[in-house]
Amino acid sequence: MRYGPELALAWTLDINERYKGKKLFRCEAGREWLALQFSRNNNWLWLSWDNQSCGMAVINKQELDILKELRAKTHPISGAIKSHLVGGFLVQAFQINRDRVIAIEFSRPLGAGVNVSRFLVFEATGRQANLIILDDKQKIMEVAKHIHPEINRYRSVLPGLFYTPPPPFEGPDLEIFSKNDLANITKYRGIGQPLAKFLLKEWELRNLDLEPYLKGLYSITLQELICQEIDDYLTAFPLPLSGSRGEGKSPLESSKKLLDQYFERERHKMLEQIYKILDVKRHKIINKIKGLSALLSNVEEAEKWSHYGTLLISYAHKVKDGAPFACLKSWDERYGRVEIKLDPKLSPIENAKKYFKLAKKYQRNEEKLSKEMEKLKNALNELDEYREFVSMLNDVSDVKKILDDLSSDVRSKGSRKSEDYVPPYKRLDLKDGFIVYVGLNAKGNRHVTFKIASPEDLWFHAKDVTGAHVILKLSGKLANEKMINFAASLAAYYSKAKEASYHVVDYTQRKHVKSLPKTGPGHVTYSDFSSTRVSPGLWLELLEELQ
Repeated sequence: MRYGPELALAWTLDINERYKGKKLFRCEAGREWLALQFSRNNNWLWLSWDNQSCGMAVINKQELDILKELRAKTHPISGAIKSHLVGGFLVQAFQINRDRVIAIEFSRPLGAGVNVSRFLVFEATGRQANLIILDDKQKIMEVAKHIHPEINRYRSVLPGLFYTPPPPFEGPDLEIFSKNDLANITKYRGIGQPLAKFLLKEWELRNLDLEPYLKGLYSITLQELICQEIDDYLTAFPLPLSGSRGEGKSPLESSKKLLDQYFERERHKMLEQIYKILDVKRHKIINKIKGLSALLSNVEEAEKWSHYGTLLISYAHKVKDGAPFACLKSWDERYGRVEIKLDPKLSPIENAKKYFKLAKKYQRNEEKLSKEMEKLKNALNELDEYREFVSMLNDVSDVKKILDDLSSDVRSKGSRKSEDYVPPYKRLDLKDGFIVYVGLNAKGNRHVTFKIASPEDLWFHAKDVTGAHVILKLSGKLANEKMINFAASLAAYYSKAKEASYHVVDYTQRKHVKSLPKTGPGHVTYSDFSSTRVSPGLWLELLEELQ
């Protein structure tokens, strides 16, 4: 998602509105993001200098927890922020050169009534995005991405050097804009090119006088700005634009779409890793099936070998000792006249015994091989269904749990997992002490159903389709209709019926659910159940109300 300097301006206004004068209480960081908490507030200011998901937004604790789950490592700049900024008070946020560069000033007490200024500069400039800490002399204390002279001729961004902002956009300020200069609107600094081009179309199509809105853009209040989306461009402008999508949220709240974009990219990356692991598993199963197919073809030959043995016994007197083969006429029309290969070192009777022994060997293994073949085919079907199920998961946290579980399997290389191993599942804590659990694979289904759930808890499953086991843990309370619909909707959502408008979900007490012996870990049968027809997306609508 793209944005321009006008959104950066809106961010500074929003930061000042929310956090001015407040103490920076805590910092969390990943490899390419930072989250700041002010005065033990429930929300966090998130800044990302990731090349493809650069931006800032206000996020909640749940979203922060997901970020922490996803992080592979913490960037070293977080240590400098904890040392130089945490404990300081936010003085002001301001925009540099009317660019996508934001500076946040902090006042940090040193003791004895002495305060020192520190600056956190966020360059939200796409591929060149960066995060920089400055002292009160504008000297760089730490930087997320070091920029050396051989990389950038205009400036170096290194600890110990004085800070130089990115090269400013050379153009007139919006304050001197005139409608007579409409054709040159894209040359003015302070608004992004996509917005400028769209405003030009607005002017032509709607005959709107946009001059006062543009001239006053950099003296406007936060309350006058309207955050809106035009195609893939996020902006803040004091006038609703035709065809735009706006949700009436603040700039930092609207920019949460940038976090969604970051999560979606991470989800896609992890899905690719999961598919690779599943493809390896699938290839191994297919190779085993091919090997068993070859063995089973020998089983089909066993009847013929038994018949050869019988022929050799019956016509032993006609078979010459030391002959390499015998040509005998069978009384069975299926065989007619057959040529039987012989071991010249053995007598006809000994050759017959050899054929009987070979036939018996494969006939004895036929049942075992057939069962193994059925097991492998079921495993292959389950693997393909699992891949389809995983592809439908939208929650990046769910995908991470599955990847971790599969990666653990790969690392173990067939060895027994530790006794404290817990398969992947999702937990949702609701009001009044209710908890909902969702199994994220066959082992997760078995875990939530037979390890977590009590006999009186409610168990849910989408009817007649592959899907997750969902547990509504009651803890001695009675579930109302809304709670039941919430859990039922989750069961439909985490199933092959996810894309349906409505689907029937069965539910019963856990004590009525029984595992099926000699089947996969998630296979069960159930009785004494009720059914309800729900939308797979209903739980998302009810989530905020029930938490």
